[in-house]
Order: sequence, then structure tokens, then C-alpha cells
Amino acid sequence: MSKLFVNDINTWQAFKYHWMLWKLCGLQPPTPDSKWLKPYLAYAIIFNLTTLLFPLSLVLDLLLSQNLTEIFQNLYVTVTVVFSSIKFINVVLIRKKLLDVRFLLEHLDVRARTAEQRQELENGITMAHKCFMIFLRLYICAVITSQLVVYFSSERVLMYPSWLPWDWKASRGNFLFALLFQIYAVSAQLGQNLGNDTYPQAYIVILIAHIRALALRIQSLGILEGETPLEPISQEEYYRELSNCVKDHENVHDLYLTIQECLSTTCLAQFIATGLAQCIIGVYILYVGDDFSRLLNSSVFFCAVTIEILVLCYFGDLYCQANEFLIDSIYATNWMDRDGKFKKALLLVLHRAQMTNCLKAGNFIPVMLPTFVSIMKTAYSIFTVLNKFN
Repeated sequence: MSKLFVNDINTWQAFKYHWMLWKLCGLQPPTPDSKWLKPYLAYAIIFNLTTLLFPLSLVLDLLLSQNLTEIFQNLYVTVTVVFSSIKFINVVLIRKKLLDVRFLLEHLDVRARTAEQRQELENGITMAHKCFMIFLRLYICAVITSQLVVYFSSERVLMYPSWLPWDWKASRGNFLFALLFQIYAVSAQLGQNLGNDTYPQAYIVILIAHIRALALRIQSLGILEGETPLEPISQEEYYRELSNCVKDHENVHDLYLTIQECLSTTCLAQFIATGLAQCIIGVYILYVGDDFSRLLNSSVFFCAVTIEILVLCYFGDLYCQANEFLIDSIYATNWMDRDGKFKKALLLVLHRAQMTNCLKAGNFIPVMLPTFVSIMKTAYSIFTVLNKFN
């Protein structure tokens, strides 16, 4: 027998780290009547100058490269940083839609009435937080290893090759100023990219949690009459409970559509950036790189970009499984013994569940583990082509 609870769960808490980070990145200004509005906007503009300046400095240095070593030394960072800026700009454009999800979640949260349903939502919140912290540690490792390039070099070198409007090799002061600029730029990019690369997983996880909680509610309608006093008994009560599930599934469907729209561009950019970065880093590590600190940084970079899409595709697969679980729960409702209007309402839920069977990047690439395998194969194919030019 399921135990009922007073609902105090809040799945919006799954995104608390993301919105704290985005506030730091200048995406959550105070209210228009706040005295802090203008200072915050000035801070946001200064902070986000790196979104344009840092990629520009890398691209200019890439265009001015004089040999293959310099090209590959710069290219994988340039690709990652440029796509990171594109993803951040996309977040700026869709942030209102990401906030609108909160109202749907608040409505769905109060519908979780049993221990099993609440546990599904709590698991989703916990998983979202774990993913954020895993990526935070990966990105910190990437920054630390990029610093090693500077510390272990016998001459003055920067963390990443980039063009600067002053001769940073001319004096110690110029070099320190250039190094501080890169530390600031890389740190800002880290914050932006951390939000870019973790919010899709977090939103997918919470979508999965609500689908599974709804599936448990629908599944409970299949319990035979008299088996537990907590379940509806009459046909009318069964239909009333199913009608509530249909309305909640409409909200889940709206949540899916919102998340699909918000994730589509980000996931597509992530797939492209990862495929390009993997093959370029592979060439650099195997055939160009000869500095241990740079090789270490490149290896961490390679692992980070690979794990990004692996986790994304894994949760995409879990979404498909959650949808299958919902469909199975519909068939488990003992629908044969219900009246006609119950069956019609059940068909509505079944039809909608079958239409939204997977998330898609760019609205055409399934976010699933087979896609991850395809990206790895494509990256290897490009790697072999680039290898021939070495």
C-alpha cells in the first residue's frame, strides 16, 4: 500500500546551481526599480566581453599561424571556445523559456502524492546536482592543466595561443598582463560553458522524473478493485483520476516541447564541436604534441568534451526508456474492464506518448547513445583524413 505525503518537493531546485551561475554571468538582472540594476548591467557587459574578445583573439592567432604545429595547437581550443560562445548566446536568447519551465514544474510537483512518486522526483534533483558537480570538477582540471603549460615552460608562453594587440613577449609586465587576461577569459568561459553543457542534462533528468512519476500514477489505476482502500473503486472515480492524469500529461507534454526547443540548438552545437575537437586533439596528441604539460591539458580536454556528449546521449536514452515505461503503464491499467470514456481518455495519453518518443538535436538528430557512437565514428574518420595531411 502506498503511503501519502504532504507535498513539499520542488524540482526547480535541480537547477539552482545553473541559475546561480547564470546570475554570476550576468543573465539575471535585478528588478527594474532596483538601485543595483545599472551596476549589474555594467558588470554583465564587462564580464561577457570575453564571449567575443577571447574567441576573436584565438581565431586571429589561428589565421596567423605559420606551421602545422601552431595550427593544431590552437585549433581544438578555438573550435571549443567559439562553439561555447555560440551556446552561451543561445542561452541568453532562450533564458525566458528556461525560466517559464518553473511554472509547469510547480504544477506537476504537487501531483506527486505517494512515496514512490516523490522518490522519482527526488532522484531527478539529486542526479542533476551530481552531473553539475562532475562537470565542474572536469572543467577545474582543464583550467589547472592549462596553467601547467605556463609554469613548466622554459620560456614565456601563454595558456593558449592567441593574438593580442601588444607584444606580450617584450617584457615581464606585458607577459603578466597577457596571462591575467587569459586567466580571466578562460575562467569566464569556464563559467559560461559549465552552464551551457550541464543545463540540457538537468532539464532532461527532471523531465524523465516527472514522466516516471506520472507513469506510476497511471499504473496505479490498474490495481484491482478492493485490493487497496486508497485507490478509486467506481468507474466514475477511475475516470476522474485518469482525467487528472491526462491533464498532467498535457503539462508534461508542454514541458517536453519547451525543453526540446531550448535544447535543440545547444545539443547540435555540442555534437559538432565535440566531433571536431576530438579529431583535432587526436592528431595533436599523436603526431604534433611533444610537450608533456600541453599533452596533459589536451588529454583532459579530450575527456571533457567526450564525456559531455556521452552523458547527454545517455540521458537522452533514459528519456526514451521513461517514455516506454509510461506506455507500459498505460497498458497495465486493466483498461479492458473500464468503460468507453475511460478507454478514449487512455488512448489520448497513449497517442501523445508515442509521438514524443525521443529528444532531437537540431530537431532531426536523436539524442541517444547510438548517436554518440556515430559521432565517435565520424570523428575518427575526420582524424584519419587529417592524419594524411600531417
